[in-house]
Order: sequence, then structure tokens, then C-alpha cells
Amino acid sequence: MTKSRRISQRVIYVNFAPYENAGKILDYLTKTFDRVVLFSFNFHRLSDKQPKSMLTVFDQGAIVQTRRLFQTPTSPSLAFILLPIRSFVIFLQIVLHTWNITHRDKPFDYFFSANAFTAWTGNVIRSLGFVGKTIFWVWDYYPPVHESKVVMFMRWLYWLFDKPASIRSDRVVFLNRHLSELRKNLGMLAKQSVYPIVEIGTYPPRVLPKKKIGKTVHLVYLGVLKRIQGLDLFFDAAHQIASNFPNLVLHVVGGGPDEEYFKNRARMCPLKVVFHGYVQKESDVDKIIRYCDIGIAPYVPDKSNVMYYSDPSKIKRYLNFGLPVITTDVFDFSSVIQKNQAGVLIPYSPLQFAKSIKTIVRKYALYHRNSWKIACTIQYKNIYKQIFDTV
Repeated sequence: MTKSRRISQRVIYVNFAPYENAGKILDYLTKTFDRVVLFSFNFHRLSDKQPKSMLTVFDQGAIVQTRRLFQTPTSPSLAFILLPIRSFVIFLQIVLHTWNITHRDKPFDYFFSANAFTAWTGNVIRSLGFVGKTIFWVWDYYPPVHESKVVMFMRWLYWLFDKPASIRSDRVVFLNRHLSELRKNLGMLAKQSVYPIVEIGTYPPRVLPKKKIGKTVHLVYLGVLKRIQGLDLFFDAAHQIASNFPNLVLHVVGGGPDEEYFKNRARMCPLKVVFHGYVQKESDVDKIIRYCDIGIAPYVPDKSNVMYYSDPSKIKRYLNFGLPVITTDVFDFSSVIQKNQAGVLIPYSPLQFAKSIKTIVRKYALYHRNSWKIACTIQYKNIYKQIFDTV
């Protein structure tokens, strides 16, 4: 596969919103393959304005067909409990729509997914002759440890699909080494086997955007609003931050199940907090990030946090625009941030969070430049071709 030439192959791609273009993976597919069929399902209820689950067909990079997919109507409080029903509905829709697309034509070349359940679905579709080969880009692992018995049971069910998906897919690519080593240690994969590691890519501008800290420091948080993501740490540290940066502003981009909880905390906060809500257009999200000075990703260091085995797409997005990062030591990529002085790695501590802002502001030009340099080394156009090599 070459970087500059579109290949005459077709791919079915399944993912969950808002991650279907994380690290520009959808852009890569539509620029590389002749025909791409995207199944985009809503997993989290992020906003009333959030787009519905959709089937989108791209031909030569242009959208030629869109179709609404059925969404199981559930309230946020029941969404997790009814997950098996929602998953079955998703399975049926992928199978039926894929059959409808392929039965009048030859099978698609690839079925590509980053979720264990949908990767398992892809293997079913392959057995039906609708696709030639399946590719599982392993993004996560859900530890069977949680204070809720219901959550533990659901994670156990997910693991039942993860095992066969990892073993039976034609090509398995891991987001980081922790995910591959975990499966080897569990005896699912041979110890001597070597699997490609492909992380979430970046898309930095060719020239470093010049940026200086003004009288008002702007922080940005991008992501689903759930407490496990650690946004509480900012509010816990707000009074300490205000003593040094009384004009500091936090921009929150995203929605989620704990949005009202955080808005209530913001009403009591001595610092200004701007909630942008769920922002649909990627260019609008980038505009907000580019405007800000520091990106935050203060994940809660809990054993049940899936981020231990994931890759921080929000941090990769901050790096695109040279934003220094404040984050906790939860994922593999944290060491890259610390080693390259592209931000500050902190324990989950309000005092350390407040201190980290001062540290970055004092040497902002250094952190700003180093952040952009990291982004330049992992550009998506250069690394995603490994996902499809030799399939």
C-alpha cells in the first residue's frame, strides 16, 4: 500500500460515535480505499443535538449515501442495563445492511473494527461470505473489577466476545503493548507471537503555531463527561489555582452522563468555566483547542479505569496544536509526555494540579514546542498503513 495512491479495494468500518474519526482514522480510510461503508453507532448519550446512528457510504472519498440506523430507545439510567439488547440490535443491523450492500455485488475486501463485539460480528459476516478478511484494531480492555456488580457482569459478557475476536480475526493490531501482553499472559495468544502496535495518530500543522501566555490562561478539557475521566480534580484545585491565576478559564468540550454534575460544581467554582457542550464539527473542536493554552487529561487512577489499557486520543488532539498537557500516570503514553517535556505528569492531587499550571506557564515556550514535536513524529498518514499491511 502506498501513501499517495488510492487502492481499488473496499472496506466496511464499524465504530462508535464520537470516536469513528479518532486520530483521523476515517479520513485515512476514505482517502485510501475506493469505497468505504461506515457504521457509526451512538454508545453514549452526549447531547440532544448529537447526530443519530448512521450508515454512510463513501465512494472515492465523497459521501454518496446516508441512512439512519435504528437506535434502541432507552433513558440514560437504563442504557447500561439494556446493553445486551442494544448490542443484539446493532448486530442485526450490521448483518442485514451488509447483506443488502453486498448481495448484488462482490464481497467487500475488509471488515474493520476497533471494538470486540463488532469485531466478532465481522467474523460472523466473513463466514457468511460478505467480506474477505477481518481486521481487529484492539483499542481497549475492560477489567472485570468494579464496585458495581452489574458493571462487572457486563464486562464479563464483553470479554466473551473479546476472546474469539482476538483469536479468529485475520489481522489483529494493538493500540499499545499493554493490550497485547495482557492477552499473551492470559494464554489467549502465543507468547512468541508478534503483533503490530499502532497508536492513535496526529495531524499537526506543518509550521508550529506561535503562542504566548497572556494575562488569562485558558485550559481545555475534551471528552465524555464522566467522573472517571477526572475533571473533579480541576474543581478540587480551583481555589489553589485562583490564588495564582485568578483570571484562568476552563473550556469544557463534550457532553455525557455527568454533565449536570459538573455544571453544578462550576456554579460554586471561583474560576470561570465555559461549557461548549457536544461539538459535532471537528473543525470547531480544533478551533477551541487552538485558542487555548494547556490541555488537561486528569484521569482517575482506579483499577477499574479502562484508560490503563487505552490510548489518550484527547491528548493526541492537544499535541496537534502544541498545547502542553497536564495528565496523570494512567496510560502508556504518559511517559512520552514526561520524557519529552511536553507537559507535566502528576499524581491525582489538587495541590500538584495547581502547581503543574505554574510549572508550564514559567517555561511555556519550551513545553509548547516539545508538544508539537511529538505530534510530528506520529502523524496518522504515516502510521495507519501498518494496520492493513500484509492482510
